[in-house]
Amino acid sequence: MKWKDIKNVRGLRSVGTIGSSNIIGTTITAVFWILIAGIIGTDSYGELSYFLAIIGISSVIVNYGGGYAMQVYTAKGVKIESSLYFLGIITSTVAGIILFLIFENFGVSISVVGIVAFNFILFETLGKKLYKKYFKIFVTQKILFVILALTFYFAFGPEGILAGYGVSMLLFSQIIYKSFKNNKVNFSIIRERKKFLFHNWIADLSATARNHIDKLIIAPLLGFSVLGNYFVGLQIMELMLIIPVIVFKYTLHEDSIGESTGKIKILTIVVSFFIMLLGIFVAPLVIPIILPAYATTVDLIPILSLAVIPRTISIMIFSSFLGREKTKFVLVGNVITFCVLAISIFPLSELFEVTGIAIAYLIGFSSSTVYLVAKYLQLRSKNN
Repeated sequence: MKWKDIKNVRGLRSVGTIGSSNIIGTTITAVFWILIAGIIGTDSYGELSYFLAIIGISSVIVNYGGGYAMQVYTAKGVKIESSLYFLGIITSTVAGIILFLIFENFGVSISVVGIVAFNFILFETLGKKLYKKYFKIFVTQKILFVILALTFYFAFGPEGILAGYGVSMLLFSQIIYKSFKNNKVNFSIIRERKKFLFHNWIADLSATARNHIDKLIIAPLLGFSVLGNYFVGLQIMELMLIIPVIVFKYTLHEDSIGESTGKIKILTIVVSFFIMLLGIFVAPLVIPIILPAYATTVDLIPILSLAVIPRTISIMIFSSFLGREKTKFVLVGNVITFCVLAISIFPLSELFEVTGIAIAYLIGFSSSTVYLVAKYLQLRSKNN
């Protein structure tokens, strides 16, 4: 693909706006997580990642319909915003109270409520193609998170980091209030689309379980110190996936309204290949300099980096399936990753110790990618 063709790829400017916000925001939080990793040590860092896994799973359990449903239907002009906000606020508040009774950790509770509210806000903004507004909201939240998390950490300890995380998202609640003023809660809209909402919720839940099951297994199996090293590796992995995630946030809208996104998806996969090479050869040289206490992470990064390509391909295919409201394939793909990862992590960690965890991660995501590619090609052949 020539440079002239790249410049003419449809949607590249919109992706650039979304991308700049994600790059800036993710860089801010990545530097924060690296800074905190060096301050609190491997054990506390591992415990923090364990609570983040619980927060992530809990927030999706109570988030009926999911953020992608908000983006898909607002893109289609369906006035579903206030109804989804209402359900999310009620269910997340109940979940926050239950979690506080279990863990007695205020940061966990407030983060669940914050994530549900803030994700809906972001996806509503994307669905309406308000990309400059998305930029302001996304970047501002990341800056507030770092300021509040550091302030609360020095005041209350590690629990304060989670409290700062939750509060930084709840500060944007006035956007939800405006949505309630503009649109009445209408549960008939929910009922008419309950099939897609339910399937999307299950897909979101399976994806979140897939993303966090490894942390929930590693903590009791190998301890918080190993989990801390692994979590650093995952943070670097998330940095390598910035571009595919950026593109997904754009293509989901375009796929929802039937626009062509093939060229930009292919370009994304090509770019991800070079990012993968940086992860394999450069990251292991940098980590010991920045985080000398996390030497184990060096052994994990090259293997985790190999998962960049299958994960990028999966993200691009997810966009196509969700845009066509074919959530069944997304769900099956997530379940495949979940099952393969959960099953393989035990024998592989016993055989190869910490490295086995990274191998299980790679096998899990590669397995689902093979399935998704097969289904995507099958659907294309039927339509042609």
